[in-house]
Amino acid sequence: SVEGLEIPVPAEYAELLVVETELEPWDEHSEPLIAFAEKESVEAGERLHSGEDWGDGELCTIMRLDRIGFEGWVSGESVGTHLFARDGEDIYYLMAQPTDVRLIRDTQEAYSAEETTKQWAMLNEWASPERLGADVIARNGLSAYDANELFTADYLYGGEHVELACRFPGEPMDMAILSLSQPVKKGEGGVWCVERVRYVYSAYDWTDAYRVFPAAFGIDQTAADYYARLQKACDAGEHPELLTPRGAALDYAKRVTWIFGEDVSASDFEIVEAVG
Repeated sequence: SVEGLEIPVPAEYAELLVVETELEPWDEHSEPLIAFAEKESVEAGERLHSGEDWGDGELCTIMRLDRIGFEGWVSGESVGTHLFARDGEDIYYLMAQPTDVRLIRDTQEAYSAEETTKQWAMLNEWASPERLGADVIARNGLSAYDANELFTADYLYGGEHVELACRFPGEPMDMAILSLSQPVKKGEGGVWCVERVRYVYSAYDWTDAYRVFPAAFGIDQTAADYYARLQKACDAGEHPELLTPRGAALDYAKRVTWIFGEDVSASDFEIVEAVG
């Protein structure tokens, strides 16, 4: 049991694994619970580059996120991570896996040996959301959860939506499209927010899309709490610029000036689509 979570290791794998449970938190909202690595790779790495952490043999790490950690994860780069379970409404479980092969041996012959590749494949098959993740769900009464709908849904909030584009002529990423909506109050007097951004690379016919939650900017509140507080402030006459889509788009752009530039202004945004 790790932090109240039962995470089983099959007896036949126990001698093949290095298991770590004393892991440094990423931050106060994202807690690594347990990490698994192939023992032979760890030992080979210690012989070949002692004192250097190359992640030898790394298979996976299981993490627990609260709602703010979850929203931060949704807003960021999710490659190599898989959200597989939820406990109630506000606790989530994530499996992080390396995006490259961490298998290592002392010699090329040992690395290429059939028994090595079979063992590596067997451990990776087990240390996966489909096997280990499903077992963790079953043993701890968790709910299977796939956040894919957050990434594929057109919008997060109901009501009117506005699409604003900022163009970057001559750049590989030549346009950013911001999707804006009103998360609390709809219509006049409702605060606007950017809920999704799409970076368009027209020459490559490729678009990179991200959800946007306040946690992405280091704001230590859930989106629901943050936007409720912001709406209350706007009702009191503060932040009037957030009562228009262009004002909210500019507020977002000024938080990520490494993309939009220091001189970005509201006039740089043009409406490309508006839907109800």
